[in-house]
Amino acid sequence: MITLTLTVPRLNRAADSPPPRVRISKQQKSPWVYVAKKFGKIAPHFWPRRNLRLKTQAVLCVVLLALGRLVNIYVPIFNKRVVDSLQAGRPEFRVDLIVVYVVLKSLQGGGTDGMGILNNIRSMCWLRVQQYTTRNIRIALLAHLHDLSLRWHFGRKTGEVLRLMDRGTESINNLMNYLVFVILPTIVDIVIAIFFFAITFNILFGLIILFTMLIYFVATVAITELRTKYKRRMNLADNATRAQSVDSLLNFETVKYYGNEDYEVEAFRETITKFQGEEWKVNVTLNGLKTLQNVIVNVGLLVGSLLCAYLVAVKYQLTAGDYVLFSTYVLQLCVPLNSFGKYYITIQNAIVDLENMLDLLHEEVEIVNKKGATELNVVSGDIEFKNVYFGYDPHREVLKNISFSVRPTKTTALVGPSGSGKSTIIRLLFRFYDVTRGSILIDGQNVSDVTTRSLRRAIGVVPQDTVLFNSTIKYNILYGRRGATEREIMDAALQADIHRIILKLPKGYQTKVGERGLRLSGGEKQRVAIARTLLKAPQIVVLDEATSALDTQSERNIQNALKRVCHNRTTVIVAHRLSTIVHADEILVLKNGEIIERGTHESLMQQDGVYNMMWQQQLQTDEVGPDEKED
Repeated sequence: MITLTLTVPRLNRAADSPPPRVRISKQQKSPWVYVAKKFGKIAPHFWPRRNLRLKTQAVLCVVLLALGRLVNIYVPIFNKRVVDSLQAGRPEFRVDLIVVYVVLKSLQGGGTDGMGILNNIRSMCWLRVQQYTTRNIRIALLAHLHDLSLRWHFGRKTGEVLRLMDRGTESINNLMNYLVFVILPTIVDIVIAIFFFAITFNILFGLIILFTMLIYFVATVAITELRTKYKRRMNLADNATRAQSVDSLLNFETVKYYGNEDYEVEAFRETITKFQGEEWKVNVTLNGLKTLQNVIVNVGLLVGSLLCAYLVAVKYQLTAGDYVLFSTYVLQLCVPLNSFGKYYITIQNAIVDLENMLDLLHEEVEIVNKKGATELNVVSGDIEFKNVYFGYDPHREVLKNISFSVRPTKTTALVGPSGSGKSTIIRLLFRFYDVTRGSILIDGQNVSDVTTRSLRRAIGVVPQDTVLFNSTIKYNILYGRRGATEREIMDAALQADIHRIILKLPKGYQTKVGERGLRLSGGEKQRVAIARTLLKAPQIVVLDEATSALDTQSERNIQNALKRVCHNRTTVIVAHRLSTIVHADEILVLKNGEIIERGTHESLMQQDGVYNMMWQQQLQTDEVGPDEKED
């Protein structure tokens, strides 16, 4: 068995962590800039290429959409024919016309958002296609986030990322619905209306509709473009509000320890007040835009209605049915048109939200497998660091010329003050980062030349600060090796000395551990983590002071179990007590990312250096009682 022991201080666990790096889109250009490129990024998720049923449903939606345009043309026409048939002097009882009109009206419904049969069937067919797109994008986004490095995750807040994901996927649904089933049909209906009235009635009617629509569209686009900056500011403020509340609740225990409830509430008050200020600007400008749109549409309707009435009552060029046809058609257009501003704004906002989500998708994956990377083949588990240099920042190196080997039957320990680079060594072993210079070898294979999955599959870890999934105890143990049998799960729990504790719980292995495992004690969480690693049975085991929260007897049982599991395997122990490494064959003392002392415990004590000082400090701490420490 090979044992590499690293001493890491209990406090300041993030001393070796990289500086936070937050990226939030603050683009001030119009969201329509590069819109084709934006859609191109998510376009592969739209069309269900491998699902014939969904493709059929998508095509059916397009067919129903085209039928809807035809119905919109004939509803006013048959309404005119019914009115003309009932004119005084020669009224006719045309059952056929009335039946056709009612049937068409039932197919059409009450406009774009009505309950027409065609619209309802189209909505049902489209639901599955929409779910397919949303599912694909969410899965792709989550997979991408898991591929990002620790450097990125250290710089982002979970609440903020979740908010971006939610708004981004919702924006895609809005874009699909409004562009395909609202904006495009409305434009088609307007073009048809212009040509229909210009040819059937008078070219003036076509011009009235044309100019009314042009003025409406220009006003809507111009004012909405001005509103875009307010929407972006509101999104940023919304992100900050969500991040503040989530961060505060996740750390509620710390808040209570320090009595800072009022501070957290006041901080949240400030963020939500700023958000509501930006929200007010967005809503006020929206109301102004809707008022202007209403004026434009009604002026156009007034001019057209006066002209039509004049031609009916004065010139006798049109019939009363023609007036009904015109007013019906125009009012039919006004139903989606009155909401066009809202739809356009929604699309505009959706594109802004999409930008933020695309920022996540555009984040570069730092650790990628090389072309032709092979699977790691662990034979004996030798670990070798050769002249390793590394820095989270190009201008500051954390590790400098680190070289050591962990050979079979040897024990190597790394110790040093906080920030000396011990945690970074473990992260480099897992290849959470790539070394700047030098190499890390496992059985002679460079970790950068093998796949990250095979590398991390070969290494198991039991951290000191165990965080469990908010699920059952069984789920958390089973996470070590999905597909393990019930017997194997219980065996792992027995070796971790937690099986009897689990059986005493009301629901046994089905007991929920709570968020981050808060329903379990520190020792119980540690035992679950140990059982999870035992179940995985990796070739290399990293123990980050795995037994620090256990009583003496349980610790001995765990150590014996770990010795059996780690037989003929490399074991990397991250320790905090120097007393646990006195038997190490070699101890390396790190300071400021460099190895400054090297030797056995006895030889380092004789040097009267950094290691000797750390040892004396721990002895003094152990000799002082709890009451004296408080004084």
